Amino acid sequence: MNYKPEFTDKDISLYKFISGPYDNNGYLLICNHTKKSVIVDAPGNPVDLIRAAQETNTDMMLITHNHWDHLLGYKEITSKLNLSVGIGINDSDGMKPAIPDFQISDGQTLPIGEISLTAIHTPGHTEGSTCFLINNILFTGDTLFPGGPGKSKDPAAFKTIIDSISTKLLPLAPSVVFYPGHGLQGTIAKAQEDYSIFRKNPQSNEIFGDIEWLN
Repeated sequence: MNYKPEFTDKDISLYKFISGPYDNNGYLLICNHTKKSVIVDAPGNPVDLIRAAQETNTDMMLITHNHWDHLLGYKEITSKLNLSVGIGINDSDGMKPAIPDFQISDGQTLPIGEISLTAIHTPGHTEGSTCFLINNILFTGDTLFPGGPGKSKDPAAFKTIIDSISTKLLPLAPSVVFYPGHGLQGTIAKAQEDYSIFRKNPQSNEIFGDIEWLN
């Protein structure tokens, strides 16, 4: 494969592709034992992502949430690869007119060859936002970024995303590296450190939007 992996070990290889009008991240995760693979998210203009996937046996695509910028490449990917598409239950309706092949529930195990991912429902950015964990790698969509949570539409959504992050993601091992829907990866260790400072500072009950832990 003529692409450099973001991460590789004896079990998995992870490739990251940046494309679309908002520089979205699309990921290809490969089981090294079987060459079966899964795509995470479908950003626009996914030419390189598709080329890489065609060198493997890609039978599944997982969508972290139903915002349009993560779905711009949906039709192109599904027209060129024979795969099934899954998304969190509460985001399924928002994919119309596209219809996912299956809905993902919290804690569901998703096998790829000899490896498997675990779905973690993390509402807040959207109602059905879902992260995916495998070993020490976590795909967070727009739920968690280095430096802060994903964008929230109102104070209630902000409280929800903070609860999702603090109760479901930050308790993971500090060594976990998370890969978001935009930008660079981060570590749970650094997110734990930054969040511990954030929660000690007084916060307005009306806070929402693009929030950074340390600002």
